[in-house]
Parts: sequence; structure tokens; C-alpha cells
Amino acid sequence: MLAALACRESEGSYQGYADRTSSVGDSALGAVTAYLTLDSTAAVRYDSASAATLERLATQFGGIMRPDTVSVFHQQMLEGLDSLVLATRVLRDRETSCTQERTVDCVDARDFGYILGSIHAGARIYLDARRRMRETMRALGATFPDPPAISASALARRAPPPRGS
Repeated sequence: MLAALACRESEGSYQGYADRTSSVGDSALGAVTAYLTLDSTAAVRYDSASAATLERLATQFGGIMRPDTVSVFHQQMLEGLDSLVLATRVLRDRETSCTQERTVDCVDARDFGYILGSIHAGARIYLDARRRMRETMRALGATFPDPPAISASALARRAPPPRGS
């Protein structure tokens, strides 16, 4: 009887973990999905509300890690979110430099491809690890909801713009 209770408690804790992880992580990714539809020819503007939401949720996501079989996937998902946070910080720092008339540090068309590339890479890392997490959680008896709807073309690897263009 004690073993049955332990199994049930473990199952429930995995489900609670799955629910929290998917909700917080997917919400963090959702904060920057507008960037995923841009290409390197578009003007990329810093969105302070999205960046603040992303940072808050990425921090919260890092605090719900489990020290067991799914921790490696959780860590990889967190690395993807961290990549998104860093890309938005670079964008903010570049725009701040322009407003302070330090034009050498201004973001310009040459930077957009690299910044967007970091955002796309972060989203891919998160979603790839999330897929593996979902498979593992299913094997452990927990359901993990479908990932957010993001088109494959939005996540496609893009070559950075040629130097000097």
C-alpha cells in the first residue's frame, strides 16, 4: 500500500511539474514570438514590456527545475530562454547607445540578422528540448501539452547577412 501511494504521489508531482514547466516556459517564449516573424531586412525594435515578461518568466522557469531524469531537458529549455533574454538585452543596449549618441554602438541593419538569429536559435533550442521533455514526461505517465504554434519557417535557420552590406 505504501508503494502504491508513493507511485501516485510521484505521478502527481510529475504532472504538476509538467503543467508548471509548460505554462511558464511557453509563456516566456510567447513574449518574443513577434520577433520570430521578422527577417533581417526589417527594422528590429526593442520591446521593453516583452523583454521584462521574458526575463521574469525565464527566471521563474529556472526555479522549478527537478533533480531527476528530466533535468537535462529542463536545463536545455532554460538555455534556449536565456538565449532569448540575451538577444533582447543586446537589442536594448544597442538602442540605448543610439539615444545617448554613441553612434558607434548603434544597432543598424548589419546587426538585425545576428540579433534575430540569436532569437531564432533560442526558440529552436527551447522547442527541441521541450519536444524531448514531452516524450520523457509521457513515458513517466504525465501529459505535457502541445507546444505553442510557431511556424517551421519562423524557426528556419537563416544565414547572416554578408559582411559590409
